[in-house]
Amino acid sequence: MASPDPLQAPTLAALPRAQIGTLGSLLPKPSPSLRVSIVEPLRVLSLRCLPGGAPAIAAALGVAEIPGPGRFHGEDPLLQWRSPNEWLHIGTRDEPADAVLRALPIGMGHAQATDLSAGTIVFELQGPSLDALLQRLLDATVQVGQPGQGTRTRLADIAVVAMRLSEQRLWLLADRANDHYLAHWLAYANVSASASTSS
Repeated sequence: MASPDPLQAPTLAALPRAQIGTLGSLLPKPSPSLRVSIVEPLRVLSLRCLPGGAPAIAAALGVAEIPGPGRFHGEDPLLQWRSPNEWLHIGTRDEPADAVLRALPIGMGHAQATDLSAGTIVFELQGPSLDALLQRLLDATVQVGQPGQGTRTRLADIAVVAMRLSEQRLWLLADRANDHYLAHWLAYANVSASASTSS
């Protein structure tokens, strides 16, 4: 019979996602033309409804209307259209997310909120070289050139949601399992974009 390990495990504190493994070191180095960072803290909720249940989501959020395809509303939190029956509630504060979870409990009514925070990561891209970088990352048909535009698309064969917050600021939301892969692509595309603009 195995004997118990006499060593006591130290108490561990959770690290911010940016410090887990080598993720932070993989991101492009900050420059005057572009800064890539990880949005922390982060709360992401999926708000789903049955057909005709969108008014229940709007009522829970206290808004008159919710965004349609290719759009998002708000700032922190913001509400991003994902499909005809799903929106993403994305922010950096616990209070608004917790209030929505209480207002839209699972299994009650025509709409529900599910917390996706633990499985989601958001990269923030900011700077005057943003559009040059996006040309190397996203298909030319993706409509995120104007603030308020947001859409699901693919980046290096990974599903992402791209949201244009301002002229020089964009969020990329993805499954957290793909964080290192996306960080590598962001760094690679940034080097390529920098080389083409300097030549």
